[in-house]
Formats: sequence, C-alpha cells, structure tokens
Amino acid sequence: MTEQDIIGAIELLDKEGVIEEGATINCIKERYHSNIYYFSRYLNSFKDSIDIQKRLNETTVLLLGLGGGGSNILTLLSGLGPKKIKIVDFDIIEKSNLGRQFLYKEEDVGALKTQIAHQEVSKMNSDIEVETHNLRITCVNDLLPLLDNVDIVICVIDEPQYDIQRIVNKAVVTKNIPCVFGASQVSRGRVYSVVPHQTGCFDCLNIHYTKIDSLFLEQFRGIRTVTKKIPTIAYGPAMFQLTSAIVDEAVRLITKYAEPMSLNRQYEINYENGASFTHKPWGHYPDECPTCGNGKEENWEIFSQYGEIKL
Repeated sequence: MTEQDIIGAIELLDKEGVIEEGATINCIKERYHSNIYYFSRYLNSFKDSIDIQKRLNETTVLLLGLGGGGSNILTLLSGLGPKKIKIVDFDIIEKSNLGRQFLYKEEDVGALKTQIAHQEVSKMNSDIEVETHNLRITCVNDLLPLLDNVDIVICVIDEPQYDIQRIVNKAVVTKNIPCVFGASQVSRGRVYSVVPHQTGCFDCLNIHYTKIDSLFLEQFRGIRTVTKKIPTIAYGPAMFQLTSAIVDEAVRLITKYAEPMSLNRQYEINYENGASFTHKPWGHYPDECPTCGNGKEENWEIFSQYGEIKL
C-alpha cells in the first residue's frame, strides 16, 4: 500500500463523516454529552457540535407561561442547560392542571406556578439561574423590562386571549429579539417564529390572511363575540408533541444546528396521526405593517377586532 493509497482512504473516510476532529468533549459537563452527539449528526465538525452546546450554556431564555405548554417546555430547557431562564406566570396550580402539567405534583396544588417551577428546575439542573416573575402581562411595558439581556423568547401564554400575541409581538420587535410562539387547538398544535428584521411579524401574519382570505376578518370577528367560557381541551401526550417542536425550534434559532422550520410560516402538528406540515409562507410588509413597518393600524380593520395594545 502506497502513501497515496493511505491518503485516499483517509479522504474517503472524511468525506463519509467517519473521521472527526480531535476536539475533546470533556470540556463540557457529562450531562450534556448526548446533546453534543445528537448535534454532531447534522454537522461536519465535532468541534462545532461542542460549540453549539456551549452556545446553549451561554443563552438566556424568557419563557412566557407555565401552563400545559410552558411547564413541559421548562423541563426540556432544563436538559439543554441554558445559562438563565426567566419565567413569567401569575397563576396558581390547580388539580385540573395535573393531567398535562407534569412539572407539578399533588402537594403543589394551591402554590404559585412560578414558585414551584423555580424549585423543580433547581432540582433538575442546578447550573441554571432561574428568575421568576409572578406577573400578569396586560401591556407592552409589562414585558419590555423583562427582555433586557434575553437571547430568545418562547411565548406559550394565552391571556389576555388573542391580544397577548400582539402584545408580545410588539415587545420583541421593539427590542429586536427572536420569539417562538406556540399554541394548541384541540387536535392540532402550531409553532411559528418572529425574527425582527428577518421575518414578518405577527401583525404581518394578520395582514397576510386579510389579503388572501376574504372570510378571515368575518371569522375572526365571530370568534371574538363568543363570551361563553370554554373548558380547557388538552391532552398530555399531545402537549409533549407540541412542546418538543417548540423547544427544538428555539434551539435551531439560537444555534443554527439545522434550518428553522417556522420562519415566515406556521408549522402544524396533527396530534391524531402524528403528521406535520408547514403552511404557505407569509410575507414581511414593511410599508403596511404598523408594528415592524411604517403602516398604520387604522388601515386594517382586523386590528380593530383585537383589544387596544397599550404601551
């Protein structure tokens, strides 16, 4: 065997991804090693996989909501090991939460969700700094101070109903911070992301549907007129499907280990058959959007159907 044969064999093995750089995984805590090996399947360099975990360990996340979505998201984040998690909720734990909010136990009923969430994260991963805010968000200024030094926002809060997405959208666009939104609708869950100055925002999405669907405004107006309180329809296994997608999308945005799935489009999961697909993309409307562009809110009737978005 000649020297050229050996070099050729090495080049072939390198091309097939068998040979990895001599980066040592021991610079990262053992609890994160499986994450690194997972990321390495997507990347050409093992060192890049280590750098991705380091990036996660340096990240500050703002998590809005500690219900069926947020409580499970918090558990997943604990395994990823961000430097800091700011958690926001105002609610107490009720017995009806226990079927889908697995962070909480029977003895926690009656306690603040923020209190128990802080306690449980500290047990799962003592490396993470947890900052709690027992707060009901009603306006943009409630949120703006919480965005200081935050790398990414995950929004799974649902009150005030319908309006909270516009409030959060306005805040993250103002502060130029990416946000992953998640919502569950009985048998389906949706994930979409807003990256200011890169994607359209939530108001752009409203404008988009107004433009392409002549029934959108009428349908939304009808939804807003419903005053009867609807019971929570949520199922633990379905929540796991949705929250896993939300957290993975946040990791994709933070680290770029893989292409995000929900930029300018909604990623939908069908809980019944496990299928997933992306909706047609929506655009960025810099000349028409009142939040991320130069448009005026009064030019779009859809925004009059929301509550007033106060600063």
